[in-house]
Amino acid sequence: MKESLQKNRIVLLGIGHTNAYVLRQWSMNPIADTELVCISDYLHATYSGMLPAVLAQQRPESAMNIDLVKLCASANARLISSPVTGFDIPKKSITFSDRPALSFDLLSIGVGSTTKSIHPEHETTGLVPIKPMQSFLARIRAQIEKAAESPTERPLRLVIIGGGVASVEIALCIPAFVRTITSRHFDITVVTSKPHLAAEVSSQATKVIDSTFAEQGIETIPLARVTQYGNGIIKLDNGTTLEADVVIASTGASAPGLLSTLALPKDKRGFLLTKPTLQSTENPSIFAVGDCGSMEQPSFSKSGVYAVRQGPILWQNLQLSLKKQPLQKFRPQHHFLKLINLGDGRAIAQRGSVTTTGRWAMRWKHRIDDRFISMYQDTSQKMALGTPDATMHEQCRGCGCKLDSESLSAGLHQMDPHSSQEFQDSVVIQERDGSQLMASTDFFTAPFTDAYTSGRIAAIHSLSDLIASGAKPESALSTLVLCEGAKVRQQEQFRDLSLGIAHELKAFGVLVRGGHTIVGPRTEIGLTVIGQRDSKTDIGKHRLDAGEKLFLTKPLGTGVLMAAHMRAQCNAQQYQSLLHSMLLPLHPWLTLIERIGIRAVTDVTGFGLVGHLLEMLSSSHKQAVVELDSIPVLDGVAEHIKAGVQSTLFPDNFTNLQRVELPSKGMQHPKLHSLFDPQTCGGLLFGLATEKVAEMREQVSLLELPQPFQIGSVIQSENLNTQKSLTIE
Repeated sequence: MKESLQKNRIVLLGIGHTNAYVLRQWSMNPIADTELVCISDYLHATYSGMLPAVLAQQRPESAMNIDLVKLCASANARLISSPVTGFDIPKKSITFSDRPALSFDLLSIGVGSTTKSIHPEHETTGLVPIKPMQSFLARIRAQIEKAAESPTERPLRLVIIGGGVASVEIALCIPAFVRTITSRHFDITVVTSKPHLAAEVSSQATKVIDSTFAEQGIETIPLARVTQYGNGIIKLDNGTTLEADVVIASTGASAPGLLSTLALPKDKRGFLLTKPTLQSTENPSIFAVGDCGSMEQPSFSKSGVYAVRQGPILWQNLQLSLKKQPLQKFRPQHHFLKLINLGDGRAIAQRGSVTTTGRWAMRWKHRIDDRFISMYQDTSQKMALGTPDATMHEQCRGCGCKLDSESLSAGLHQMDPHSSQEFQDSVVIQERDGSQLMASTDFFTAPFTDAYTSGRIAAIHSLSDLIASGAKPESALSTLVLCEGAKVRQQEQFRDLSLGIAHELKAFGVLVRGGHTIVGPRTEIGLTVIGQRDSKTDIGKHRLDAGEKLFLTKPLGTGVLMAAHMRAQCNAQQYQSLLHSMLLPLHPWLTLIERIGIRAVTDVTGFGLVGHLLEMLSSSHKQAVVELDSIPVLDGVAEHIKAGVQSTLFPDNFTNLQRVELPSKGMQHPKLHSLFDPQTCGGLLFGLATEKVAEMREQVSLLELPQPFQIGSVIQSENLNTQKSLTIE
């Protein structure tokens, strides 16, 4: 599939209700010649309307989360999860703490709001603000667990500060959540500065809330503000002192600190001022939506309802802005349906002056919430890259696009059918003064849409052959294929690829000294790396000895997960695990190899674990036994294999099964296919004598490396069928 760099770039900063709508629309009908980039501190967005139902155990936690990895993949949108540090408005760019700046043509800021501070001098130990909502459940669970460990037998004391509708729903719904954590008795108190709870609802609704609080034994302290909190003690301005084990702050909206770095007009609370078109009053290229924006006229409260209804207006206005056409205005409704979860299967329904309560209202709320969230959780709909079935046949990236081993061997044989010399991953190119100068090269299609991340991955992958040979990298040359497109986009892509490469080379003190760059149909990244090792070093695939234990430094499954990501089927947790594994640093392993004197080592890449292990066994004239149950795999790999997801190189790698002794039950083992999965930035595979294993594990701990996995052992070749050098048990 031919790629191109798009002329325009729209950036969504923060994926709240409004920006999420744009992302979903993009997945079904992307804007022509325009790239969409999403920036989020979290890999999932949270639907706030579902939080009370999750607390009340009426819905599972997964029901309130929107998986941004899958949603962005379905829209072919780039997802960046890095801290934003500021903005350069004249240059129309966003700066980050750990990656290159990102330019934009249009920017929609939807970073929401933070929980209003209780008191500028308060001590926050044990305080759990309701925002950011993506992490609220984890934070409140941890605090309740900690409080429940107290040896005292008195009931736990939960205090909720703030008396709005959100506080009311938390107070009524959280008892069910607490009971899933501890059997301890607990009391709940709500502190509000208002004369009564939920001042924004009707008097009839307030009466229902008050009676429900009374039935549940929830105490309310009105007309009080917190003046101090710390060491489990809350002091109020009316002189009251409360003991508290868990304190939840739901005190209204405050502007996120990030907005203070934007030199644009703001209201008195620090939110960005916008026109009715949702654009900044000063900069038409910047939109502010949801809680973080405040319209000059008319003003309205911070509510998820308004954020949801801004979505269609923003979607239209982004397109109209690119066309230089007049924009639409957002007109907030004065009255809308309010549904308040009472935690007991009932809900309050209020619209205008009409208020009613009942279980039917709760069923109505569930139906509305379920329908809303399902629009964002189902990525099986039409995608920007086509249907999932269509992408099944698209060539994979990373090492998944490597030439298969059979074709490679046949081609090498045709070059010189009489040569017995094997092509090596890294070769000695010069002997000098007791040292050997070594070189290695690698090249593949960029694994992800983000050039900086792809550059980092390419560098780690390319360095692994030198590390496996025991050579210290010294210099590098790059070979890059950039996509067609506007020059400014090509320049950015070149910069981001190069900076990603440089980031990983820096660990070895290595610089890219030169290279070559062309324009082509897909982004390709190659590196030739030069290194040096002692001439006495005898490390390689051929050094396996009988009796050695086999170790693998990383779990398997990068090929499967990358293939799943192409199909928008790799979820946020799996994606995070994938990136973490691929980006693990290499330089400590070189130190380990030197300290322990490891001699038999290779890197596991495109031909999979079995393919690379067979190379070691063949050149060492040995055989091996691998235990399937000991094979480590990344999160989600087994389920994707079961669903039929595989890399395009997998079928060719799987032909190596004919060289493997496998019991009949082994064909049904869930980990079998992972042994043939092509690995991008895969781990090192090495053999080690039994008497050195303890020392190796000690050094691994000292170097703060993850402990390698023992997966099998090496045996003499005469012990097994000579036609099959590998047994899998």
